[in-house]
Amino acid sequence: MLRLIPLLLVLAVSTGCASVSVSPQASVQQDSATQLAASGQHREAARAWSDTANASRGAARDRAWLNAAEQYRLAGDQAAAKQAWSASNRRRLEGADLLLHDLLNAGFQAAAGRSAEVLALLGQPRESVPSAHRGHWHGLRADAFEAQARPFDAAAELAWQLETLDRSARPASVRRIDVLLSKLSNATLASASSTVPVGHPVYLYAGRALTQRGLPLPRPYDRTASAPGLDELPPAERDGYRPPLRLAALLPLSGPMAAAGHSVRDGLLAGYYAENRRRPQIRFHDTAGPDGVRRALLKAREEGAQMLVGPLTRDEVNTLFGLPELDLPVVALNRGTVPPPPGSAAFALSPEDEGAAAADRLVDRSLRSVLVVTQVDDNAQRALAAFRERLAARGGQVLTEVTVSEANPDYVPALQAALGGARPDAIFLSLKAAQARLLSSQVDTAGLTGVPRVATSLILSGANLRMDTELDGIEYPELPWLLGLRGGMPDPDTIGQTLPSAQGGGARLFAFGMDAWMLAAYLDQLSADPGAQLRGATGELQLDGFGGVQRRPAWAVFSGGRSRPALDGALLPDAGTP
Repeated sequence: MLRLIPLLLVLAVSTGCASVSVSPQASVQQDSATQLAASGQHREAARAWSDTANASRGAARDRAWLNAAEQYRLAGDQAAAKQAWSASNRRRLEGADLLLHDLLNAGFQAAAGRSAEVLALLGQPRESVPSAHRGHWHGLRADAFEAQARPFDAAAELAWQLETLDRSARPASVRRIDVLLSKLSNATLASASSTVPVGHPVYLYAGRALTQRGLPLPRPYDRTASAPGLDELPPAERDGYRPPLRLAALLPLSGPMAAAGHSVRDGLLAGYYAENRRRPQIRFHDTAGPDGVRRALLKAREEGAQMLVGPLTRDEVNTLFGLPELDLPVVALNRGTVPPPPGSAAFALSPEDEGAAAADRLVDRSLRSVLVVTQVDDNAQRALAAFRERLAARGGQVLTEVTVSEANPDYVPALQAALGGARPDAIFLSLKAAQARLLSSQVDTAGLTGVPRVATSLILSGANLRMDTELDGIEYPELPWLLGLRGGMPDPDTIGQTLPSAQGGGARLFAFGMDAWMLAAYLDQLSADPGAQLRGATGELQLDGFGGVQRRPAWAVFSGGRSRPALDGALLPDAGTP
């Protein structure tokens, strides 16, 4: 026994050495590495962790190499990350370090195109993944599912990952989710959506995709957050009509946006006075001038408003949704970068919506190869960007894009050069009337006789009844109210004779105002019932899970120089019942 004592002491010391965390020098380096990582200096942090590893022994050395690998990854140095990771022995790791080791390995497997290995490494429940690593974990799984042609599963991972992204990175990820879902057929999308567990964030995106295709939701949206203010409204009528007792409209009634504000105001009042049932007390507040939105909100609250309609511009909507004083439901009349709070809605007539609608119309008619003709104009480019994205997402392709200008009225050479003898299935015109007329007069010469043409309502800018016969056959999304599909709403020609705000370009904003009133009166029903739709002056309206108002327009076609309802796709008139 006396001879065994020295040997036992040696074993005890050696065992202790294997579990020693770090030396004093390594401890200083470890503190430095942690501080550098927290400040975003990932390459410097990786070097500090490498120094820590070289000064450590046992499991502490393996952990330090693992942390160095993670910092090299964050610095974008994949080779150095793999080298440091290789120096870390997984068998001596435990807990969260085991997951990080597998997470890094999955990244290396993904870079090598081994999606099955990625999913095998990252098959643990998401609840077991530390919050610091969840974004990376979901991102790798999303890429692997997409590589395996499983777009719904990939979209589901990205929906979870959104919670971990900063605000600037979210729009691109949302667009990717929408593109993935658009690759699914109607039946597949509906079937996959029906299996989504309650509380999974992908259901909001899947539901929006179903709504845009005119398909029913398998169940209501998961509304975990309360909708402040809606429960305090008077009881609803049998059809869901439930306006507040006091309604405040926040609109620009002076300054450079006053004309637009007056058109929306008058349209809102036209819808308001057309209603024979109980109507709220309504007050208008001018948002023009410095701090106008906040000033209008405080005044509305002081007067006891139960709901707000407006404001009208993107910046004003962002301002309102960012105010800590906002505690009322809102029907915002634009879409900003700040999403509506629960119980509120964002409604817009945007070029992007029309571009996406044009792409859907072509794809639904199996016209997938498209020639685009556009011009240098902000609205034209916004519509084109949305058209391009939606068309590609639904399996179509833009063969080529031709940009025309007023300086050169001869479009034929540019069209022929761009096509190179190819014949498109359709032509998308993101043009004003003058340029669209010039193009239409030259399509035969360019060898495009009989090719279907679809535009946006920008084609009405610069309309001329005598000259617009050149536009015959072109379809574009239109407000049903302006096509005579009134459904019990006031006649636009009659109103235009008495209200200047409903004439010319103001007619669209007037119709927009009528629908703003309808949305305020039925906001509670739309929020509670995902299948609820309103047939309005601007189209069929439905609320998605994000508070966005989805609008399905009517379709018009030029005939004899006039806009008429398209034979297929125009909304049918009804008795005015939402």
